[in-house]
Amino acid sequence: MSMFFTVNRSVEAVKEATGDYINTSGIYDVIIKFVSVNRGVNGSISLDFNCEYKGTPVTIYGLRLTNNDGSENFQAKLFNKLLVIAGLDGVSEPQIESHVVGKDKSPKEFSVITELSDLAVKMRIQYAYSLYEGKIIERREIKNFYREGDGAVASEILLDSGFGTQLEKDKKYAANITYNDGLTAETIAQWKADKKAGINTTPVNTATSAINNAVPF
Repeated sequence: MSMFFTVNRSVEAVKEATGDYINTSGIYDVIIKFVSVNRGVNGSISLDFNCEYKGTPVTIYGLRLTNNDGSENFQAKLFNKLLVIAGLDGVSEPQIESHVVGKDKSPKEFSVITELSDLAVKMRIQYAYSLYEGKIIERREIKNFYREGDGAVASEILLDSGFGTQLEKDKKYAANITYNDGLTAETIAQWKADKKAGINTTPVNTATSAINNAVPF
């Protein structure tokens, strides 16, 4: 007899959704499942952080190591800090690995920095909004990394003192959101509501920028 529907009895298939997502600026305890390397057509190199937050997969895209001309991007210093936190002296050339990602759960090949796989850290993520060709672009930008257990940043680890001091300072600004190109909190709230309703929002670009300095602590 042919089966109309076959039961999947794996724990992954039947686990309850937690509803815990990274959907605003903050400092999050994540597991870096793997870091993939992207090489742009113009020669730039960037990293995507494929993470897990409370069981929910999330990808933070585009931490740039080099610019199009091959020069070091300022974000490379942030990656260096992560390696210090991970206790590494360096990383070897990326290896090709297959990972199941996306809503369709299909396997894809990535160029992976294997030394950082399954690394638990605290990650400060800041949301930023801008306009590109008249459309609102939402980005999640990594602002800092901290050691999982004590919240130490790279400099505190190297100095062997003050563990967690910078984390406490950063908490004051953790909820900040960057609004560029004349966008405002009200504009983005309306954009999100329209997007949920399937309405296309066309904002006005007044070529200014602002930061929402909400302090939740």
